[in-house]
Amino acid sequence: MTDFDAEQFEAELRTLKGARPPQATLDRILTELGTQSKRKRAPAEPAQVCLWRSVLRWVVPAACAVVVALWYAGHENSAKPKPGIQPIVSAGRPLLRADKVEIDRQLVADFDAVARLPGGEPVRFRCQQWMDKVWLRDTAAGLVIERTTPRLEIVPVRFETY
Repeated sequence: MTDFDAEQFEAELRTLKGARPPQATLDRILTELGTQSKRKRAPAEPAQVCLWRSVLRWVVPAACAVVVALWYAGHENSAKPKPGIQPIVSAGRPLLRADKVEIDRQLVADFDAVARLPGGEPVRFRCQQWMDKVWLRDTAAGLVIERTTPRLEIVPVRFETY
């Protein structure tokens, strides 16, 4: 196709008008728009609330990991002493002083899956496999606790139909 043919073709395309969509499609779109406007939308959150939520999102799991590690360390030490070994009597100081705590999460896999609801409607799911790791270090005692936990996040995503 030469430049002249392309220009002539584009000029013809500009003069054409699109076909009107079927009335059933227009009715479905209008009813969908009407139901969306009737739905109440949640008010937007202030920036401070969003900031606190993002901070708490990391602080709460870290605090839980520390509590579990302290409990686990105390539970291991409170087990029955082995014969011939004298139990150590605590002088009121904690058994574990975590002076370095690291939290890591690593994306292992990211994929989409499709399923059908009982009514026959297809639903797409976004799936992410994560590996969460927590390290607690007590350099004075030379103790390192590492906890690895797999996690799977599944989020339904609606199909966009036109």
